[in-house]
Amino acid sequence: MSPVLRRLKSLDADIKEQAMDRAFAREGYKDGVQQWRRRVDEDMFDRWWHRLERAASLLSGRLDDPPSLAELASAAAVSPFHFHRIWRALTRETVGQTILRLRMEASQELLLVEGVNVTETATALGFGTPQSFARAFRRHTGLTPSEHRSSQPSIAEKDTRDVKVSIDRHGEIMVVALRREGKPYTELNATFGQVWCWAEATDTLKSLHGIYGIPLDDPACVADDELRYDACLALGVTSAPEPFRVLRLPAGEYARLRHFGSYDGLEAATQYVMGEWLLRSGREPADFPIFHNFINDPDQTPVDELMTDILLLLKETPA
Repeated sequence: MSPVLRRLKSLDADIKEQAMDRAFAREGYKDGVQQWRRRVDEDMFDRWWHRLERAASLLSGRLDDPPSLAELASAAAVSPFHFHRIWRALTRETVGQTILRLRMEASQELLLVEGVNVTETATALGFGTPQSFARAFRRHTGLTPSEHRSSQPSIAEKDTRDVKVSIDRHGEIMVVALRREGKPYTELNATFGQVWCWAEATDTLKSLHGIYGIPLDDPACVADDELRYDACLALGVTSAPEPFRVLRLPAGEYARLRHFGSYDGLEAATQYVMGEWLLRSGREPADFPIFHNFINDPDQTPVDELMTDILLLLKETPA
């Protein structure tokens, strides 16, 4: 199955599950419902809600080939003569506006799928040409599809069953760290280079047994000029002069996700561990930042062969 079809299948399930939330998300809807509830008893309101929910689910699942008025009306068990007015009364938008909005929401996700281009996205969502899709996308988001793709961090598209997060036990590791503050989590070579040069000068580089990076803040929530990052080398030493510090990476159980490829994808993969795996796992994070273990040397390794372990220390489970 191609990436675009696989993602469309996933989106179809997601959209159906949240169909009414997305269809009835327009500003002003809440006030409209409150006014409507004053005129209609609760049981009557719920009856209409569930009837239109069936139409919304049908619509959300067929963004590439929207159902006809007759099909939508039939799903809602209402006359085609009245469906549009009832839909607009509840959603505060026409059916056509709903279709366009849901297509735009789906397209923003599809464009982040590795291997899916603008033409495939346009075709999958029922646009006649890539040009008409691009114009609609820009009107809706203020960006071109290419600008949207480059502005968003993305994790390579995978069925979540294929994202392997393991739980491993690690011993304590002592590292020499250098803090960098006030810059985005890119272009870190100079910071790591300072630690590397100190290790060479003190003849401790021969004991190197790990390269680690600790992003202490969430770059989606913290301004670039407030971000903190510790560049670390495991050198087997227990002290280091300023501006270096010795940090302890605690022993314990860790959730580990191995990321393959460019470091540009590390933030999205890190967020996957925290924002998706952890919330479903039933485990609790310990009071220690998530960090990265760089398995191979970026100066000696092709970008597509780079490997990085994302490590999250977990609270111990009761015996």
